[in-house]
Amino acid sequence: MDDPKRCDSRLGRWLRTPGRLLVGVTSSVPLARTNLSAGRVLASAAAVSVIGLLLASAIATTPRLTMEAPANPRANITPIPSFLSSGECSNTNGAWSCRNPCVSATLTWPVFTNDSSCNAYVLEAIDNARAEENLSPMVLPTNWTSLTIPEQMFVITNLERVARGYPPYLGLNAKLDHAAMSAALLEHDPQLASGFAVGFNALGARAWGGSWSEGFDTLAADYVMLYDDGWGGTLDTSNITCTSPTAPGCWSHRDELLGDAPHYNSGVGLWCDTCEFGGGYAIVRGGSSFVQLIELPAGPPPAMVFTWQRELANFPAGAIGSVKTISVARVAFTSSSLRVRWSVAGVQNVSLAALYTFSGSRCTRIGNATPFRYVPTFNILRSTLTVSGPRNFSHRGRYSAVVRIFTPSGSLTSRCVSLGHN
Repeated sequence: MDDPKRCDSRLGRWLRTPGRLLVGVTSSVPLARTNLSAGRVLASAAAVSVIGLLLASAIATTPRLTMEAPANPRANITPIPSFLSSGECSNTNGAWSCRNPCVSATLTWPVFTNDSSCNAYVLEAIDNARAEENLSPMVLPTNWTSLTIPEQMFVITNLERVARGYPPYLGLNAKLDHAAMSAALLEHDPQLASGFAVGFNALGARAWGGSWSEGFDTLAADYVMLYDDGWGGTLDTSNITCTSPTAPGCWSHRDELLGDAPHYNSGVGLWCDTCEFGGGYAIVRGGSSFVQLIELPAGPPPAMVFTWQRELANFPAGAIGSVKTISVARVAFTSSSLRVRWSVAGVQNVSLAALYTFSGSRCTRIGNATPFRYVPTFNILRSTLTVSGPRNFSHRGRYSAVVRIFTPSGSLTSRCVSLGHN
């Protein structure tokens, strides 16, 4: 990403960079399951698959669906501008001013900074990297500089998820925060939070993931984990688990934060919409230590100390959007197929709709779940979903259905629709 030191060509002055921002990642699965590529078929990022679709409390169970592999860059994306290099610096009356505003007037790197000009500089690099993935620029909430560091880590992780069409994590959990803080003090990957009942993912593994990183800014830590997490060579690889071009730990921080590191740790699943987050930050040995922890609760989501829904009010109008209601109507129903039409009220980018069908008229005994992917930028507000197959509704009796949609502001489940007799 940068040279060990940067030369100011005008002044002949050398300013050492903060070095590589190092990152570590949690491996929560036994060795037999860390090498999943040999015995597991992974869906591509464009495949129609879903995991972690948990319905409203009236729905008793969720079927296990295929884990989906996230899409990663082919190679590390060089940050433009390079926020790890000072750029040209000049001296006026003993005070230094560098092209990179993150550098202090004494030509030193901050242990941590929340300076707005430094944030804007790093954010420019993030936006340029996102453009490489055909993603829109990141819009920070208006209260970004007043958020705590764990809150910033939570918000930026969700901004990375929703930009790719995945639902946001729900919020910060105090027990997860405590576990993340303990790991940050040790400069180590987190462990499962004590007292938090964790659920299981589609592979039957405990659904959780976490990572550790260092840096001088929350946005800089995000960049390294999301856009510079692959192999960069022996001397230029920030990911300490990416020990070769083909090591399973390459891109593992990015994948775990998004929900699933398929070659390293199966995680919570990309489509988890009831997952909670923990953030820990500490200054250790003169440097910043960041830890993120994500866990799927075994039951209804426990109480949180900070939520995505609360933070949505601090985004500029139109940056995230909202959905107020969803309506569903039956179009056609036979012994082998069902077609329903859904629509939402409000301006929103729907990335996925899942049609759940049930035996019985009250949506309590789940029978099938069929996901449908959309391109979020198309701003789909209504669509018709069809599920068909010779055995779908072969048993005589009543059936029912719900539609669950996924959006940047969260997921929303329709009321239960009775389909009547087949």
